[in-house]
Amino acid sequence: MGIDRTGPIGQYRFAGSNADRARQAGRHDSAPSTGSEDSINLSSAARDLASAPPEERAEIVRRIRSQVDAGSYRLDADSIARHMVDRGDL
Repeated sequence: MGIDRTGPIGQYRFAGSNADRARQAGRHDSAPSTGSEDSINLSSAARDLASAPPEERAEIVRRIRSQVDAGSYRLDADSIARHMVDRGDL
């Protein structure tokens, strides 16, 4: 029995399906030639963190990891939900 990893599942697709099709077609990029494209939108805070020096990123990760380990890391669910609605994710 085989499993088709490139087919849709409900309204979602496997994350690797575009890359798999590109490899099978002999292309080196992961962008599909037709259909929908995968995309990511980063917040300005995420972009700032990505461009921060490695030492600063490591310190932020260390601080968050220690909060998670201690059970004190909290997310603001209302803020997250508000941003998702504002962006049209829901």
